[in-house]
Amino acid sequence: MKKLIEKLGAFFIALAMILAVFPTQVQAAATAETWFEAGKSAEKGKDYRFVEDSSSHVVSEIQVMTATGLGFVSYLMTGGVTVDGVNYGTAEVGDATIKLMNDIDLAGKQWVGIGGIAIYSGTTQATYTATFPGSSPQTSDYFYAPSTGSNIVDFKGNFNGNDKIISNLTIQRTYSGDKDGTDDWGISNLSGYNASKNVGGYFLGENYFMLNNDGEFKNVTFRDINVQIIDKFVSTNLIPMESYLTDYYRGSATGFGLIMENHGTVSNVSADGNVTILSSMPFYYGLTAINRGTISNAAMNINVDLLLASDSGHRYAGLQSTPSVKLNDGVMRRYALISGIAGITGEPIPNQSKLDGLTTSSIKNSSVRGAYNLYYADVDTSSYPVYDGLEAYKNAQQLFKLDLLNDTHGYSGSLKGLLTNYELSLVSAISGSGYNSITVDSTTYNIQVGADESYTGAAGSLRGKDLSGLANPLETMSVNYTAEPGSKAKLFSTPAEPVVAKTETFTSSVGGVVASAWKRFSDGAATNSIEIPIYLTTAGDISYKVELNWGDMEFVYDRGSYDAEKGETVPSQGNELGWNGNDNTNNLINVINKSNASVNAKLNLQLDKNYSGAFYKEAGADKTGSNEKDYAGKASYAAGTYLALSSAGGGSDSQNFYLVMGGAPNGNLSNAQIGSITVTVTSQTASTDSTKLTAYLNDDTSTTYAVDSDVEVGDVKLIANKTITVADNMTMTLFGELNANGNTITVSNENTLGKLTLHPEFRVIGSAGTVLDSTKMLISGAETLKANGLVWKDSTGNAIADLSTTGLQGDNVKLVYLGSVADYLKAADLSEVYPINSSETVTADVLNDANVLQLNNGAVLTIEGTFTGSGTLQLNAGSNGSVIYNGNTYHGAADTVMIIE
Repeated sequence: MKKLIEKLGAFFIALAMILAVFPTQVQAAATAETWFEAGKSAEKGKDYRFVEDSSSHVVSEIQVMTATGLGFVSYLMTGGVTVDGVNYGTAEVGDATIKLMNDIDLAGKQWVGIGGIAIYSGTTQATYTATFPGSSPQTSDYFYAPSTGSNIVDFKGNFNGNDKIISNLTIQRTYSGDKDGTDDWGISNLSGYNASKNVGGYFLGENYFMLNNDGEFKNVTFRDINVQIIDKFVSTNLIPMESYLTDYYRGSATGFGLIMENHGTVSNVSADGNVTILSSMPFYYGLTAINRGTISNAAMNINVDLLLASDSGHRYAGLQSTPSVKLNDGVMRRYALISGIAGITGEPIPNQSKLDGLTTSSIKNSSVRGAYNLYYADVDTSSYPVYDGLEAYKNAQQLFKLDLLNDTHGYSGSLKGLLTNYELSLVSAISGSGYNSITVDSTTYNIQVGADESYTGAAGSLRGKDLSGLANPLETMSVNYTAEPGSKAKLFSTPAEPVVAKTETFTSSVGGVVASAWKRFSDGAATNSIEIPIYLTTAGDISYKVELNWGDMEFVYDRGSYDAEKGETVPSQGNELGWNGNDNTNNLINVINKSNASVNAKLNLQLDKNYSGAFYKEAGADKTGSNEKDYAGKASYAAGTYLALSSAGGGSDSQNFYLVMGGAPNGNLSNAQIGSITVTVTSQTASTDSTKLTAYLNDDTSTTYAVDSDVEVGDVKLIANKTITVADNMTMTLFGELNANGNTITVSNENTLGKLTLHPEFRVIGSAGTVLDSTKMLISGAETLKANGLVWKDSTGNAIADLSTTGLQGDNVKLVYLGSVADYLKAADLSEVYPINSSETVTADVLNDANVLQLNNGAVLTIEGTFTGSGTLQLNAGSNGSVIYNGNTYHGAADTVMIIE
């Protein structure tokens, strides 16, 4: 048996981090609203709840039920918010746990972060300052903390996502280039100060989900993040920090993220979405700018577009104060414009002590995926786009390369100077590196990077080490970095596309002697196995592994040889006449779900026109004196329909499929490929509407059923007539086996806009009669049906020759089943020509009437034995197949009726 292992690896994720931006002028409409403002009107008990001490009002848990409630949490952190006569500040809520009670959809309003925002005299302001820890105006151990004198809640609590989803987190900001002003959403920003409170060239805005994490931040999924930042600020220099740190500089930069700085633990956090930043110094930091704590089970799938803006290559761009540049001796912490999980892991300053209780900063058991594109935008402020024009603007720019930064000033603090003279990079797949002990274990990445390929090599910034996470660490740190075999980063010379999961196809050469006759479609490799990661957005620990096993799929068709002594045709030794290989082993496809969640699998069969095939879900029974198996009466499987495989209790669920071949080959074949099987595995279940419709068709109700979404229907056995209306532009697809059982399905649409699609493997069994009655439906798939005995008729009862969608677009069209070939050949009072689209073998019986066959698609009808009776058998003019009977082969002709004798 051959094996294919699929890993539907869990979690898409990504988090992100913000750094310095500048005050702005208004770009969006003044009526635009934020969740921060909506939170001011939140209702206690409806939008949020407090779990608090009744006397001290110390809150242990803030339970969030709605998006408005989450906006209230942001508002609450401004400090001094009064609820039911109680003033809630740091003493009351500073150590609380923020807990999500429901999924939160933030669509429709802008997000303003939790922490770092204050209200002064009715004006909302971003008040935190980033500077050197321990220096003025900040005395805490944080780089990012509220400014001195602020009433902001000093939040040291936890955030528990409770395995919920926060969707559509939206941050759109434009910074005009002024050092003061309000942003798009009315937030008044502080002037840009350096550490000595002098006006300087940096500024930090409110673009984050939560300011800092001291406790636990866990168990949450951010889905469909949308960030667009346009920075028009022109920074002319870096400025020195404190007087005693004159060789450390900082400057202007624009970035995005969810947590400014992590001093605690971050675990089981995932996110996906898109980030676009247009700035002279744009940054994307992944989960956090500075990771001084621990990160585990983070999974990120953020697609990032950074547009590095320049005024003819001369625009200066510095860095925000953390991490900052040490210019004098060329030593700098190693970090990048794009970091998968953290801008820096470890201590940003060489002599800084580890946090209390921590000996190692770490990233473990995490993953990074995404497409990262870096563009060069040669602009002036008048040419900047608005948000809805940002995508088109980006597509008009060229990919970034170092030569485009024509910095004639030679200033080492410019972007070109930082990229060429210091350890600033373009991309760190996992994290930049700081000082002191750091551990990165079992963390993988699969990223696609778009940048001009000339921007590589020793002189460029996009070097190999920049794509490997914590490569080339500083000598003062200890790094244990593990990249699993699947980790990779690929450089594109055109914009990179996100990595997506795809369906693989394997084909087998029938008659081959080894399994290497299989061919993998995607790369043409001679193999029958592949490892396919399929990533799901999840906040838990669900992971997927589906194992496929299959037989050689090497069949033999034995026509036999005439044995004069026995007076009969006999097969080769060890074979049966006809098909060999239907033995429960050679024809087996085995699907095993080893996941801790349910999955669905489907098989599709593609065969040459002379052949037919059917799948069974049960093994065939033994035959006396033969290796072949008998599948009569065994449960069949409708190709193209999903079959659910559960994972009860974390165990495995297995399903066997058996392919039974039919039809007959033309000529002599050796090692000839006659078809292929496609196996598709997905975590998606069948749609609820499809399940409901299938149940309706199989029950005894006679009410009309309205289809208002795309639906797929598998095996059906009617026990009553059914009436279905299909809404405009919706599609009803029929798969598998329909046993009309003397009943009819009536399908209609009032405007000829409903769609009825027939899968090529759709077939009808049971008694003859009208099985489908269609009114004003757009029918497709009739031309490719492989089933035999199906005739389309118009409202007058005449057969329809044109089986295209146009030909079947009448007010009333019927699909009539003439019964099986065997039943047709012995029927009396025939008035129909019987169509055969797939090869079949039948046993001769009694001919009672003038039987006329229409063989299409090169089909072959093999008749074993000899007919009796007074009837006749004819091959209709226009047939392009053949009939084998009594040792003779009768071929169809374009304009001749062939009499079969």
